[in-house]
Amino acid sequence: MTQSTKPIRLALTPRLAFSERRLLLRVGDLVLISASIMIALWLWFVLGGSAVSWETLRSQMLWAGLVFFGWPVWFFFNDLYNLRWAVDVPRLVRTVLVGSVAIFIVYLTIFFVTSRTPVVNLLADLPIERDPLRLAPALAIGVSGALLLIWRIGYAVVLGGPHARRRLLIIGANEPGLVLWRTIRQLHSAQYHIVGFIDNAPVDLPSDAPLCLGGIERLRQVVEQVGVDEIAVGAGNGIAGSAVAALMDCHEHGVAITPLTLLYERIAGKVAVEHIGDEWYLALPVQQSSTVTLYRFMKRLMDLAGGMLLGIVLLVTLPFIAVAIKFNSRGPIFYLQDRVGLYGRTFRVRKFRSMVQDAEGDGRARWAVKGDSRITRVGTFLRKTRLDELPQILNVLSGEMSLVGPRPERQQFIEQLQQQIPFYRTRLAAKPGLTGWAQVSYGYGATVEDALIKLQYDLFYIKHQSPWFDLTIALRTISVVLHMKGQ
Repeated sequence: MTQSTKPIRLALTPRLAFSERRLLLRVGDLVLISASIMIALWLWFVLGGSAVSWETLRSQMLWAGLVFFGWPVWFFFNDLYNLRWAVDVPRLVRTVLVGSVAIFIVYLTIFFVTSRTPVVNLLADLPIERDPLRLAPALAIGVSGALLLIWRIGYAVVLGGPHARRRLLIIGANEPGLVLWRTIRQLHSAQYHIVGFIDNAPVDLPSDAPLCLGGIERLRQVVEQVGVDEIAVGAGNGIAGSAVAALMDCHEHGVAITPLTLLYERIAGKVAVEHIGDEWYLALPVQQSSTVTLYRFMKRLMDLAGGMLLGIVLLVTLPFIAVAIKFNSRGPIFYLQDRVGLYGRTFRVRKFRSMVQDAEGDGRARWAVKGDSRITRVGTFLRKTRLDELPQILNVLSGEMSLVGPRPERQQFIEQLQQQIPFYRTRLAAKPGLTGWAQVSYGYGATVEDALIKLQYDLFYIKHQSPWFDLTIALRTISVVLHMKGQ
């Protein structure tokens, strides 16, 4: 059947994409925080009758920097740059109110520590009549908290409602398409509305799934009738002829055309290795570029700098952890184990012992499971805070590991998993890390299914390595440690 190639008529309301929403959140926050600092300083100049001078402004950089950087860090640690939680108003209100108090307490701590005035005279030196500038930091924190609360609630109302959801059409009513639908329903229902599927040979869809709206030949008609912001194109769905022309028309009229696997990566932060079909190359790292050498050099410098800082933490905490381990259970303080690293090379790691001695006395490698009886009471605390991994700083400093990367696995598990999971050895293309994207996104795993999910996160990291991504993972690791979310 021949189909018309006339241009598609689209009457669409522009709806922001993921990257645009994240950028809007970050820019909006920084603009309002900067405005609050300027408002506080302006009021100080008005109340104090002082002339604006560079020296005066420079003397206030400490608290201004605390407010400017404190809020984004606080939001980051509380997942308010995660689009899923950015529209959760109760969580938002709670986070902003607690953040205002936390930042003010940090300011007072810095003020008392850095002030040259004797502690007994500090309170007498605080009245606004004597120095109106004392009001500026508190005013900046209060104004920024109020502005951020109004802005974020406005964002949740305007961009969190059904009218702002991107209307997505999925080409492929099959298992990969259903995986994408389930992921969006679970994680990003506030950002996407799936209008339906297009497929010439659809599978039996669940009763609660969107409908299949027809075959490929109806693509043009469906896009015009239901209104679509984005089309996810699955592999092997017979996109050819007039359907290609329809897709090009959609693209020219502002409809985003995205490979299904790429969209899944974008919204889930992992690679769906079990559903990529003939596009197996999508599970492999992005083609090397001229920036790889520079990145590796920068990564090594970060490893050395971070390794030395964490080495100091290791030296300080070592006596206390060692005593706790010894008092809690008999056996050595450290646990040594062979792991497989970059390009399949074997090296030995050291960990604080968190299990009873001879936990694998029969010589058979076993995953640690939730509520594992082999884990000691002290070991439970060490695992929750990730302190059991701290001795691996020595492996980082020696170059066998990095601060950030896929966790090194045991040879026995690799031999087992590479037979059950496609592309499992691909994770050996990156230097193993003390922490990683899989660790901060998923945590410990105890089954083959868990290993598959962690592999998806590891491959996503390997494909998208960058200094910024490494820094993001490092900050999220700090959040995991502070909230004791390790297992």
